[in-house]
Amino acid sequence: MTSATRLPVPPGPSTFTALTQLGTLRGSLTRVPGFLDRSARQYGPVTSWRMPKARWWLFDDAPSVERILTADATTIIKGRGTQRLRRLLGDGLLTSSEPLHLRQRRLVQPAFHRERVAGYAATMIDLTRQLADRLHDGETVEIDALMNRLTLRIAAKTLFSIDVADDGDTIGRALTEVLAVFPASLSAYGELLDHLQWHPITRRFNAARAQMDAVIAKVIAQRRAAGNPDYGDLLSILLTSTDEDAGAMPDALVRDEALTLLLAGHETTANALAWAWDQLARAPEAEARLHAELDQVLGDRDPEPADVPRLTFAREVMSESMRLRPPAWLMGRFSLKPLQLGGWDVPAGSVLFVSPFVTHRNPRYWKEPDAFRPERWSNGETADLPRGAYFPFGGGTRICIGEAFAWTEGVLLLATLARRFRFTALDAAPVPLDPLVTLRPGRKILMQVASRQPSPA
Repeated sequence: MTSATRLPVPPGPSTFTALTQLGTLRGSLTRVPGFLDRSARQYGPVTSWRMPKARWWLFDDAPSVERILTADATTIIKGRGTQRLRRLLGDGLLTSSEPLHLRQRRLVQPAFHRERVAGYAATMIDLTRQLADRLHDGETVEIDALMNRLTLRIAAKTLFSIDVADDGDTIGRALTEVLAVFPASLSAYGELLDHLQWHPITRRFNAARAQMDAVIAKVIAQRRAAGNPDYGDLLSILLTSTDEDAGAMPDALVRDEALTLLLAGHETTANALAWAWDQLARAPEAEARLHAELDQVLGDRDPEPADVPRLTFAREVMSESMRLRPPAWLMGRFSLKPLQLGGWDVPAGSVLFVSPFVTHRNPRYWKEPDAFRPERWSNGETADLPRGAYFPFGGGTRICIGEAFAWTEGVLLLATLARRFRFTALDAAPVPLDPLVTLRPGRKILMQVASRQPSPA
């Protein structure tokens, strides 16, 4: 198609279809992953539709995804969904804008350096071992709940040098409540709810936020009362930092960063692990290969930090889990300037979406895109994968600061538990999706625990 005959916008669904499927009116995201995936398959790598206030675009081609994620803040900024998250996270790394974001990222970065993450690995193994010691052969567990509690304890211990065993359930319930009502804040009447303090959704959100604030405030107060000792953790960095005017970081901003990293540091990894256990239980060959690797590398011992590079198939399981069920499943942006993306002229004021859930299933990039095949990561299939085809941690200057932390944690938790146990699914039906801020399981993932012994190599 020549430029003279090119249509002004790419084909896409009608406004009515988009409104009914996106949950804009009813405040629900349940249908959104399926709607986006179907739109990309029906209309192509770039599709758009008209909404009441702006045109919305979905990009499913790797070059456009890469450009959107790496664009500077004068061209493309984070979208409304992220801005709405500020009601919970304030000006933490996930939601802050430049120049605050860059300053805070540079400040926090040392807590996630490779050497520091290697030091965290011992804590990850120790807390997972404690969980494993409490599991019994034949018992039924909610694997998703187990992963949430475990990763929360790990995030709190490694980043804040505290044990939230007593507060873990409080934080977990509060976070679940916040995420449950979050879609309503994205609806057409979302901003109005902020001012209706009597509304049940607003009251539920405020109560849950207050519970999480109380836990973080207690931690900060205890550390302040002790004279801000330097434990070499993230909280020490936050509490002892100074700005350009040599002033200490306000407690409000410490709270924002602490809560952001505590929640982001466990929620996404917990979901990735829950989905990994579910997929392994439905893929006997992949499960057997994982056990074979663990038997060969570990034998009858738990993993050590130095084992991480040797547990290659365990990492492939995590890679494949985050391909099919990416915790950060949708990323929204807003264009400040006119752009050309995917061969189309995108005007300023457009809403731009990229979705790992969609692009990670694009048949142009993936063989058998809907199949759980961890071996694809080592058999050459992904050798020529273009940048922007796989992006579970985002990209550009706002790529997840805890990516190395998450990979190490995922591999070690998977290895520590799978060495000792098999987890058998008790419900053959597929686990539905619960697309909120993260891609959670839509029901409890009930599994039966079965002890296992290493087989001879």
